[in-house]
Amino acid sequence: MKRQTLVEYKDASPEIQAIYDEVMEVIGSPNVFNFLKAFGNNEKVLRAFWSMLRYTLLEGDVPALLKQLILFRISIEYGNTYCASLHGRTVLRIDPTITYDELIAMSEGGDMDIPASYGVAIELVTQMALHPKTVAAEDFDFEEQLRDEGFSEQEIDELISVAGFGVLLNTMTDIVHIPTEAPLAPAT
Repeated sequence: MKRQTLVEYKDASPEIQAIYDEVMEVIGSPNVFNFLKAFGNNEKVLRAFWSMLRYTLLEGDVPALLKQLILFRISIEYGNTYCASLHGRTVLRIDPTITYDELIAMSEGGDMDIPASYGVAIELVTQMALHPKTVAAEDFDFEEQLRDEGFSEQEIDELISVAGFGVLLNTMTDIVHIPTEAPLAPAT
């Protein structure tokens, strides 16, 4: 079960350091996520994960808050502590008006003060991620439901990619047993 190898910046090769530098610049942080450090022994794998993360989560037309709410919900239902903590903390940082209690209630299917379209997208994308066979049913048109909520075709593609990336993130962090940077906890 041991696979918690995290390559810190000072121990990384120059090629890995260059990717870490790009990550820190793009996300505006002095640190790199443990998820990326876990792949700091392999430049190609690290570059692939960073590219997916960057272009799926950080860029595009779907608001970052919605993407993070979806990933939080997927992670909670998947049962992944690392991803739930990371995405939960990110939600609270992006929108400080959301409380820890509201976030936890939303993860359990409760209401939160967000646009109705966000609630629909969270439910549908979580279903796509965790139960993909159900969205193939003839009577289940998730695209029409998202269009009805005002999402464009480009945004629907982004939401589908968030579903797939959410499963990948949760699976990979489970496989390599990535330690959480900080727990998701109520503000004190």
